[in-house]
Amino acid sequence: MSRCSIFLVLSDGYFLSRRNPLRASACLVVASILCLAGCLQESPPVFKERTISILLELVRDGEVEVRRNAAESLGKIGDPRATESMLFLMHDSAPAVREASIIALGRLKPIASDGLLVLLTQALRDPVESVRQAAVVAMGEIEAKSSLLAPVIGLLRSPEVTTRRAAVQALLQVDSSQWVCDLVAAGLDSDAEVRQGVVAVVGEWGGVPFSPWLRERLVQDPSPRVRAEAAYRLGLLSDPDAKAALNNTITKDQDSGVRRWAKRGV
Repeated sequence: MSRCSIFLVLSDGYFLSRRNPLRASACLVVASILCLAGCLQESPPVFKERTISILLELVRDGEVEVRRNAAESLGKIGDPRATESMLFLMHDSAPAVREASIIALGRLKPIASDGLLVLLTQALRDPVESVRQAAVVAMGEIEAKSSLLAPVIGLLRSPEVTTRRAAVQALLQVDSSQWVCDLVAAGLDSDAEVRQGVVAVVGEWGGVPFSPWLRERLVQDPSPRVRAEAAYRLGLLSDPDAKAALNNTITKDQDSGVRRWAKRGV
């Protein structure tokens, strides 16, 4: 019996054992392993269709591990029919399920839309770090257009520092060129990690026109990590004024890390 056939037998057993959650979880673990190994891609279409059908039902199971494993498996299979189920699971009460569904959504790569960006923006506000990070990764994989990023930009004004950090991480993954001026306004955030992220995004998507602002951050920001980021970003620009600012930093900045990044950029 092939590995895929074994999986299908186990999956059928799940439906005969609805009252045994351990049996159900075991079936889904096998599903995840087989999907990862590429078994389904090598199987006749009927096996793949049957497996997808089973997993689409399991995403609404009462057991957290069953839903999580079903989401992971559907993401690995990569069938676009799973997209609606993953959107549904993004509201799941269990963080592990929300995280798995967002990761799967990134793998499915649905067409970016206003509605999808709103959901991912909500995930960037999730109280659980792993869920927020999954949303950051998914944002990059889906490759949302710059015109759709207004909800993410709005998170830069959130009172929650973890939300602001997730927002700048997400903006670094996608084309944020349309929003660089809005990002500059967030460059004085009270949190150094947020400011560093803003400098990174402005440097990535703003280019030479924003060299003066980056040079200002290099000189004025009180955090060495922010100044180091500014030095790195300036070093990537073909701008004589940027090189002059880096040379000045090499001789005057008190932090060795900042001076090191300045030297690399000249």
